[in-house]
Amino acid sequence: MTRIKISLAAAIIAHIFAWAATLFFLFWPIYGGVSVSPGESGMSRVSGKTLLEVNGTWAAFLIILPIIFTAIGLIASLPGTTSPRLMLTLRWAAFALMLLFCVVGIYSLGIFYLPAALAVLVAAVIRPSNR
Repeated sequence: MTRIKISLAAAIIAHIFAWAATLFFLFWPIYGGVSVSPGESGMSRVSGKTLLEVNGTWAAFLIILPIIFTAIGLIASLPGTTSPRLMLTLRWAAFALMLLFCVVGIYSLGIFYLPAALAVLVAAVIRPSNR
């Protein structure tokens, strides 16, 4: 496998990881709660809410950012681009933005995007020899 294909594969994997984490947060109930009704039976009910139900639509903008960052890395990894130095800079910028996102959100959702950040790092480090 050539270096171009490895770099492109890593960028594709990063983008898939970012999509997977985003879709998880959009549709999986990550917030849970238990409500207990007073009475002799002590009825309890467990409920779950998604990230958007709890935090509102502004959270959707926040979790779409990693998809945008990995898309930049993916576009910069495509073969046949005109400026190799610019594409390398864009791959490193995509990694830096992903790493910043992971560090800022490390205690909440940033850890889920860490595999995508590491895959973008691989795409940035594996510099094709003919670019």
